[in-house]
Amino acid sequence: MSVLPHRLLETPARALTSALSLLLALVTAGCVGGQAPPSASPVARDTISILSPRCAGVRSCVLGHVTAAETSAPVAKASVFLERAPGPGEGEGDTTLIMALTDEQGVFTVSDPPPGNYRIAIYKEAGVVEVVGLELGRAGTTVLPIRLATGGLF
Repeated sequence: MSVLPHRLLETPARALTSALSLLLALVTAGCVGGQAPPSASPVARDTISILSPRCAGVRSCVLGHVTAAETSAPVAKASVFLERAPGPGEGEGDTTLIMALTDEQGVFTVSDPPPGNYRIAIYKEAGVVEVVGLELGRAGTTVLPIRLATGGLF
């Protein structure tokens, strides 16, 4: 019976530890989660999007993901509008309007929105989504999964 040196027995465990450390470093740096390779299906399957680095280093963040209601495919370059009405003690000119555009994964972020009650509207060609009464600006990340249907206002 042959006996393997102790360091050879640890090789698979060390390799796994090294691979996990590298993956963690890439995730932390925001290097993983790019665009998925093109596929024949309009719906991307078995893909991973790393979203947390988008909101790193801010007190409050809105993170939205816009997908098509019919196919669940990401909606790229959709216009996102957040509107905050003046709060108590503010004048009428204190309305806040924040605009963003979704990326190729259908994701948008808004960092540190002023606290308050918002109306959000998302437009892409014939599709429109509008939500009123969205409370934003608290510490942490607010995640908004949005399904955009064509030809209607919800």
